[in-house]
Amino acid sequence: MKRTLRLGVTLGLYAAVSCLSLAVVNNFTAPVIKDREMAKEKEGLRVVFRDAKDFIPIDSKDISNAVAIAKVELGSVSIDGMYQVTAYDDSTLGFAAKISGPTYDTSSLLLGMDTDLKITGVHILSTTDSKGYGSKAADPNYKTTSGKTFGGQFSGLKPLESFERNKDYEAISGATMTTNGITNMIMLGSKVIKSYFDLHEANLIIKE
Repeated sequence: MKRTLRLGVTLGLYAAVSCLSLAVVNNFTAPVIKDREMAKEKEGLRVVFRDAKDFIPIDSKDISNAVAIAKVELGSVSIDGMYQVTAYDDSTLGFAAKISGPTYDTSSLLLGMDTDLKITGVHILSTTDSKGYGSKAADPNYKTTSGKTFGGQFSGLKPLESFERNKDYEAISGATMTTNGITNMIMLGSKVIKSYFDLHEANLIIKE
């Protein structure tokens, strides 16, 4: 009985020490990982808005409000963040959204739109889709017939006016689900950005 009790106490102590060690490691590594992710995101934002001075994070409450007013069903798609993009004269160049959702597997992208609701850029941050097929969406060496990357071909489009496959953009051959997933994220993101822009112009943004 005493031996069993001692064994239980010993195992309990080992478990407590292990949990404490993991907590300490996480406390040190989590900020580093977050900083690296933010740095990667900032680089991507510079891709979709090359002439920007700054990217001002938009409050999550305002994003949720924009989604509700836009009356879009996001489903499995999520708007992970939004930014107001400013020029060097402090005017607003447009807005950018970080969006993730299902493709063949999952993908994450940055969508930039100017104040005319024209796409300034689409940057695929990551994808776990099939190598050689869906992964082409994030491959800088993959080119569409126009000579542009998959994400690059969306620049200049106004998706809320016209967004048709084989007319406005080209699908990735053999990767229909990847193409559908990414273009769905672009369309939903465009609607949310328009909704937020309308609120911003009407001075109806939530203020604490």
